Amino acid sequence: MQAPRKQVKKKSRRRVDERSEIDLLHSYRSALQKYGCDLTEHDVDNEFYWYFRLSELLALAKKTFLEINARHFSGLLIEPRIIYCNRATGGYYNKARHTIGISLAMTVEHGEPEFMETLLHEIAHIVVQSHSPRFYTVLRNIGGSGKKAALTTLLKAKRERFLTEHYPVQVRCPNCKHEYRYRTRRALRYACRPCCEKFAKGKFDPRFKFVEIKPSLPMEESGSEDSSRSGNQS
Repeated sequence: MQAPRKQVKKKSRRRVDERSEIDLLHSYRSALQKYGCDLTEHDVDNEFYWYFRLSELLALAKKTFLEINARHFSGLLIEPRIIYCNRATGGYYNKARHTIGISLAMTVEHGEPEFMETLLHEIAHIVVQSHSPRFYTVLRNIGGSGKKAALTTLLKAKRERFLTEHYPVQVRCPNCKHEYRYRTRRALRYACRPCCEKFAKGKFDPRFKFVEIKPSLPMEESGSEDSSRSGNQS
């Protein structure tokens, strides 16, 4: 007769989105340092202030959802969990967890207006998952504008690092002064297409041949993140 197997409790995975506001603030501050950004502009070292301000906005978000649900959906929507996330901007709606995440970095840098705009965007995603015309109709009905999420210092730094790492050759048209990025120095053989089309009937013209722009300081690491207001997670 075999001995009964010992039941082992499975360890629950720690959800990334369950981090506290202060933990996310530390992460945001570290990211700014990593990319060489200014830490003083938004007073991110003042944890006492940000803890209460961020908590205040979450309470406002809950109140706003309840008002919208009652006014526009007859109270039929189930209240979602609203948290902060470590995205560089915007937010998301996770259908499986019925959770709305709003960028802490964006909230710190742009304040209540962008926080509320993202909240409305994600509430609309509870009703319509895609960015279809119906989604924007719902969004406008509940007070959202549908504009893109604000560009944050962190997102700008991440984009710059990504471009510098993966497209290191930066060139400029000597005529229109428009700048482009390429992977290799082969780009120095090319000419500006818009100028060639406008002044040379679409043919190659050496007058518009690219000139290389020498970088002032080399970047070491890369990173990229989309600036759309949100992304759905199932």
